[in-house]
Amino acid sequence: MDRKQMEQYIDVYSQFVQSINTSIEAIQKNIFKDSLVTPDQFNILNEINVRGICTSSMLAKETNVKKSTITATINRLVEKGVVNRIPDEQDRRIIILQLTEKGQQILIEGRARIFDALMPLRNSLTMEEFENLNTSLSSIAAQLKQLQKGLNQDEE
Repeated sequence: MDRKQMEQYIDVYSQFVQSINTSIEAIQKNIFKDSLVTPDQFNILNEINVRGICTSSMLAKETNVKKSTITATINRLVEKGVVNRIPDEQDRRIIILQLTEKGQQILIEGRARIFDALMPLRNSLTMEEFENLNTSLSSIAAQLKQLQKGLNQDEE
């Protein structure tokens, strides 16, 4: 692939990313307008749930967000009663983040809202198209994650 063709692909990619981000932000804003948590807070709840055992440092690294920002978000989630901070039994300096029952319920309700909001997208694709899209996006996400790791190592 020559440079000009690559630049065209990058332009198209940039437009896709911008369009997708704008749409997702609008959809999430609508989904969570009456929720106890914001879209960003919901995403943090989801990360904690997926990881099982999770610390603020792990979240900051995984989400590429400053630790101070994660700490402020976790403070708000603790105040809302959706996350608990639990000292690690082997090393009391380590604080494990865990969803409360209320946090788990918000996660279940939020996922149901997201599912309902995105169902028209699923209905507009055949199962094969949906699976191909999922495979392609998974591949792109994995490759971008590798690029990100390389960039993060350069910063260290």
